Amino acid sequence: MSLVLREYQRESLDAIGRFCDAVRAAVGRAALRPVHDAYYSETGRDFIEVPQLPNVPYVCLRVPTGGGKTLIAAHAVGVIAKRLGHQDRPLCLWVTPSTTIRDQTLRGLRDREHAYHAALRAALGVPVEVLTVEEALSVNRSMLSSSAVIVVTTIQSYRIQNDRGERDEATRKVYEDNGYLMDHFANLPAWVREQLAEAGNGNGGASRVSLSLANVMKLRGPIVIMDEAHNARTRVSFDSLARFGPLGVLELTATPQQDHDPDKEQYASNVLHAVSALQLKREGMIKLPVELESRDNWLDVLALTKQRRETLEHRARTWGPLSGRFVRPIALIQAQPRSKARETHTVDAIKTALVDQLKVPADRIRIATGDTDELGDEDLRAPDCTVEYIITVDKLREGWDCPFAYVLGSVGNVATETAVEQLLGRVLRMPDAVPTGVPELDRAYAVVQSPDVVKTAKNLCDSLVSRCGFDPESVGDVFRVHRHVDAQRLLPVATIPVSAAPDPAQFPAAVRGKVEYDADSGTLHVREPLTREETVALRDSLGTLTDRAAVEEYWQSERGVGTAAKNLDEYAPPVRVPQLIVRDGERSYLFEPEELDEFAWDLDRCDAAIGDAELSVELNIGDRVTVGVTDRGGVRVGGVEEVIVRQLSFVAESDDWSKAELVRWLDAELHHGGAFAGLPKAQSQAWLLRVVDFLLTDRGADPRILVRKRHELAIVVVRRVAAHGRQQVRQAAQMLVDGRSRRRLETSGDDPRLLEEQDYCPYQEYRGMLSFGRHAFTKIGAMGDEESQCASHVDGHPNVHRWVRNLIHESAGGFSLPLSPGRFFPDFIVELRDGRIGIVEYKGGHLAKNPEELHKEAVGKLWESRSRGRCVFVRVVDRDWAKLETALAPVAGAP
Repeated sequence: MSLVLREYQRESLDAIGRFCDAVRAAVGRAALRPVHDAYYSETGRDFIEVPQLPNVPYVCLRVPTGGGKTLIAAHAVGVIAKRLGHQDRPLCLWVTPSTTIRDQTLRGLRDREHAYHAALRAALGVPVEVLTVEEALSVNRSMLSSSAVIVVTTIQSYRIQNDRGERDEATRKVYEDNGYLMDHFANLPAWVREQLAEAGNGNGGASRVSLSLANVMKLRGPIVIMDEAHNARTRVSFDSLARFGPLGVLELTATPQQDHDPDKEQYASNVLHAVSALQLKREGMIKLPVELESRDNWLDVLALTKQRRETLEHRARTWGPLSGRFVRPIALIQAQPRSKARETHTVDAIKTALVDQLKVPADRIRIATGDTDELGDEDLRAPDCTVEYIITVDKLREGWDCPFAYVLGSVGNVATETAVEQLLGRVLRMPDAVPTGVPELDRAYAVVQSPDVVKTAKNLCDSLVSRCGFDPESVGDVFRVHRHVDAQRLLPVATIPVSAAPDPAQFPAAVRGKVEYDADSGTLHVREPLTREETVALRDSLGTLTDRAAVEEYWQSERGVGTAAKNLDEYAPPVRVPQLIVRDGERSYLFEPEELDEFAWDLDRCDAAIGDAELSVELNIGDRVTVGVTDRGGVRVGGVEEVIVRQLSFVAESDDWSKAELVRWLDAELHHGGAFAGLPKAQSQAWLLRVVDFLLTDRGADPRILVRKRHELAIVVVRRVAAHGRQQVRQAAQMLVDGRSRRRLETSGDDPRLLEEQDYCPYQEYRGMLSFGRHAFTKIGAMGDEESQCASHVDGHPNVHRWVRNLIHESAGGFSLPLSPGRFFPDFIVELRDGRIGIVEYKGGHLAKNPEELHKEAVGKLWESRSRGRCVFVRVVDRDWAKLETALAPVAGAP
């Protein structure tokens, strides 16, 4: 089973890929600090290096709880292997924080039907073997040469010693001689043996190479995945990692290490890319908001928790048969620990109250504490499972995952950080990571024993930021606080109290199917979410001010997480952006990327000659070292450079490929991930054969070196084919532009893209020093320094009425134009006082001539040229503010 990656997951992997490319390029040009330079180019921040791992790419992805870190990591192994290590069959050390998480990860990575294993295979394209450390102690050389090997372990199992300076029996085997591993060390170059040797480790104090698993890994330069290991950033852990000579280290966590004090041996994580909780919500990964209620009495907390769960179950039973999905809502109840000093509401007391006073059948309750685990391996998602309540204290067992958990009831201190991380995080995950479309089932519920629910909500927000990886910008929308003290059977969502039964015929047509009147409760039940326009229409159809005010209150409680908190009539009018359309007789449709792909590839016209400037046919790392096929000398370099040099020095028997094998491999890389889907393999393989023949015959390349450098060659041929494709795209598009087709291309305002404030939800907001008076919406999407300078010039232009910082996702309210392939999300959309709509794109000088950027400019100019003067496009390069001023200036007679 494979899972389609969410947009934020693809963005995370793209960031890793760009970073890996930048490291490799910096190494190739012999940069003094290749990892620092690559990290700075991606983030604009200095790379924090730890002394034990100099020049090792050690970076972090920050992904909140529920974001699918393991799936991202499984895909990341292939990205790092191919783009940093130029490997197909990497060795990966996958480090987990506990044995429970290790076992859970092992099951997923080993199961060929699981999404994790499918992700590894898809990213690597080779057989995958998943081992424990104990199994790796006897791994043979042929397995490492023929497969990608993932060794899953815990951080404790590979540490040289524990924090007390002791080494236990389990970890000793990783570093000791092992006869099973002898063949890995045959025929090593002298300089490689020198790097592996430990002084005083042989007879008479001479240095020798230990035939250990640690040295097998160091030979291969493993990729290290650190799962939630932010607490393992200690001297001992860094020392241990250094023994493996990693190619790179990727840490995935919701809460990266932020304190940096080398004097105290504290090293902050290098966060390469951060994901917000709002992104998870937008992608349907987590249930938000959390409806938070409080009761003073612990029995009332239990009673309301039971009511919430039962009401949700009733809704799920109605929705399930219609949707073909099954959900059985479960309540997690946090009890108090036993105390000798005072009476507490213990696990046993909670269970007794549920059974005796609230009449919950005992077989529907499970206890999960440090001493008692009644869950075992029970499949809580099975339709025949009867579990409805789980009672715990501080935490559930690590690795426990049940997206059916919907309600958290706490008679303990829910505001503690541990409680938030271990319990509230459990109820946030969306079943099947797919929203139901039912308001009640797409959010979570918490009932707490607290005299001050507002203060409790603030404490919970603080803990979500510090422990669950939520970002401060959006955490304020996570909790919807309800102060009602009377018991109620209805859920505190999706209902609108009205003074009298309304006439459904008076409802707007768009609302009738979504709203129904419930006479028993005197409320309107909203069965499907309402847009702002629908909510306004419903409000205006009601006769009394009280009822209209109730609709306003409904909007404030139901508006999307991340939406600006405003009254219904306070939102700005939409910005209407004309779109590129194709008219074909009586029919018209959006001009999509597919329209740009209607061309014949004709690779016979694509040059197959690859010169030395594009690809060297020697094995080298910049100007520092050249490694021949039989080289036994050596140059000591550091970190990632050393790993790359060591890999290049091993031209093995497995590199002796035929031309046909190399061409097939290159063709698979060319089409990887569905790229160049319209390019027939008959054309691509024939052209690739000409490329390989040229390198072997005209350039005199050694076939084994070509095989070893096949990843670099793949990059060259992908760029060459993409450039050829762009030429063909321009020819195809030009046919439409020139009128050489029965179809007509135009920029039309008949069906514009509406940018609306209630849908404008930036994942990150602008927090810079500049202020803007004409931004159309209250929120402003994040911008870099030069982009914000451009925005300032737009904001101050006398012909600008208002403008919008465009977002790079349509789901978040952004606007795009088609590219081939993909889409172009320009930086700014501008409403001009002369009636025109403008698009402003800013680019730094270093990107100005990038072919992809030139393609964007061409499409932007096409959008302008087909608008009959209604639109203007301007690309500003390297602070050319004069060009911006001229482009936005008033035009006489503009529409």
